[in-house]
Amino acid sequence: MLVLLAAASISNAQQITDAKSPLLQTFLEEEFSGSGLSSVHHNIRPFVQHPQFVLANEEFLSTFVPGEKSRLHKFSKGHFVDVKKKWFGLVLDPIFHSMVGGGSGSGLITDLYGGLRGDIWMTSKFKAHFDLKGGAYRGPAHVQDYMNTWGVRPGFGEIQRQGELSTFFMPTGYLSYTPSEHFNVQAGHDKLFIGTGYRSLLLSDNASPYSFLKLDTRFWKIRYVNIFANFKDIRPGAESSNKLGTFHYLSLNLGKRFNIGLFESIIWQAQDSSGVRGFEPNYINPIIFYRPVEMSLRSPDNVILGLDVRMRIGKNHHLYGQLILDELKFSEMFSSLSGDTSKPTGWWGNKQGFQVGLKGWSPFGLKNFYYQTEFNWVRPFTYTHYSVERNYGHNNQPLAHPLGANFIESVNVIRFRKNNWLMEAKFIYANYGLDTGGVSFGQNIYRSYGDRRGEYDNTMIQGLDTELFLWQVRAEYVLNAYWDLRIMAGFNTRLETSALHRKEDIYVFFGISTDLSRPFDDF
Repeated sequence: MLVLLAAASISNAQQITDAKSPLLQTFLEEEFSGSGLSSVHHNIRPFVQHPQFVLANEEFLSTFVPGEKSRLHKFSKGHFVDVKKKWFGLVLDPIFHSMVGGGSGSGLITDLYGGLRGDIWMTSKFKAHFDLKGGAYRGPAHVQDYMNTWGVRPGFGEIQRQGELSTFFMPTGYLSYTPSEHFNVQAGHDKLFIGTGYRSLLLSDNASPYSFLKLDTRFWKIRYVNIFANFKDIRPGAESSNKLGTFHYLSLNLGKRFNIGLFESIIWQAQDSSGVRGFEPNYINPIIFYRPVEMSLRSPDNVILGLDVRMRIGKNHHLYGQLILDELKFSEMFSSLSGDTSKPTGWWGNKQGFQVGLKGWSPFGLKNFYYQTEFNWVRPFTYTHYSVERNYGHNNQPLAHPLGANFIESVNVIRFRKNNWLMEAKFIYANYGLDTGGVSFGQNIYRSYGDRRGEYDNTMIQGLDTELFLWQVRAEYVLNAYWDLRIMAGFNTRLETSALHRKEDIYVFFGISTDLSRPFDDF
């Protein structure tokens, strides 16, 4: 108990909590998500830990520890290295991930890597987190195709070819300073996620890690986040490898059940045809909206606005949604409703998208059961820019949704826990329009919108009409919840079909892992 209290005293002040692996994290969040506390904001990850849940989280992890008579009791309890004092804390856990499998279209699948992660606390104000890992990978057929095209492993980053395998090294981490309970500064190289859904149309963890500075202000029922980030454009022939991004996100809890968030971002080149541009001081202002600033500067930069909402229903069910506006011209957006058949419709600049979803825990009294259903819809050319260097991407990967734009998608997930067993079943359906004939139909955000076929007559799923059906089932047995040691097995079925191609793959896998990353193969 003294160790837990020491941990709580450090964590309470720090307030930032690092996630567990996806299935374990789902059930760890159950009490947190249903609390209704006005100071808790569910839609910004990593989460800010409310002091009330520090000991609750420790108690949750302890439920995976078998009884004292079990041979695994000592092995399943605690981190690999865990030192906590009043002014100092150190936690170290090994990273190893060994997975093998095979598929009808993929052949041999293997994912082997290792490393070390840890947290260091100095007094109650400073924290450092690091996660260092690297290894070799040969993925399912569709992931291999992506790596062959773009030179990156989805969600991880750049790769080096070593025969049939692709090797990678992925260091992440951050330094965090909390001078008071209302303010936190975080600088590091990692990912951030804004939203409540399985996907995010605003900012997701889809791309590889990037360097950032995050200013996080919390007071009353408000959380206000400013992010300044450095992204990379690694396409051959790119004008500059560096691109910069600035983000604002304002989250407000209205009562115990409703949350609304306002989002804005701007992406610009660190260097363009006029030379080195560097950081734009006009974008540092943490209060004003970027669109008026961008217009006043006659700027060609890429500005995106968004809305994020969530409503808690009953004890712990959440109806949520997002709206994304990359371009908005009301006369063009509603031209089809005017009744004037002489006016053209389908303007290419109608670049919007939305998300709506429902998720919750323990429906109909089914304890340890989680469900989620979600629908995503994004118009052609959303997230794109005339200059590809200013698109909404990083390291040849979208910063928002893995499908880019010009798509509809349905995501359905159920997860269940029974003692140390964690199980998941997932079905994803998507319909998107691929480019054909050297023309951009708006799905690939790494194509300039100047490559479009015309100003008007642009419709959803234009281009090569393609459907995706993805079924995934996995089971994990947790050996040590503190450092996420678990054995796992599962099978995936993927079918992509259009008038010109049919790609079908059924593959199985099994392995052992302590890594916290998700597979990034769900596209």
